[in-house]
Amino acid sequence: MADNEIPMSPYGDFLGIEILEVADGKARCSLELKDHHLNNGGRVHGGVLTSLADTVAGVAVRSVRPEGKLSATTDLSISFIRPPQGKTLEAEALIIHAGKRLFRAEVAIFSDEKLVAKTNATFMLVDAR
Repeated sequence: MADNEIPMSPYGDFLGIEILEVADGKARCSLELKDHHLNNGGRVHGGVLTSLADTVAGVAVRSVRPEGKLSATTDLSISFIRPPQGKTLEAEALIIHAGKRLFRAEVAIFSDEKLVAKTNATFMLVDAR
């Protein structure tokens, strides 16, 4: 599936997430960090990292889900490894299970080529409205 076939979600656009690469069951996204992505301590807010992880995993799922179906996150767990130090985050997602109704993804998020977070997420297929 070509990158331009998967549009970014409105929320992803709002955050500034960009799709860099999409292949069958894989995706890579980036986010240039701005002041509004920071918490009161001047570090990247954990919700930003979580949103990036959910978004890149969703893009990977969208690359392999059946035509006419949508997907929804059913669970997501994130481990924060270290605070990001760079100006950009890059996230990579890999679908590790594609079942009839559930998809499981692993995500790694990097800043300055250092791992900053790891995520596992599950998505469920749903019917379009």
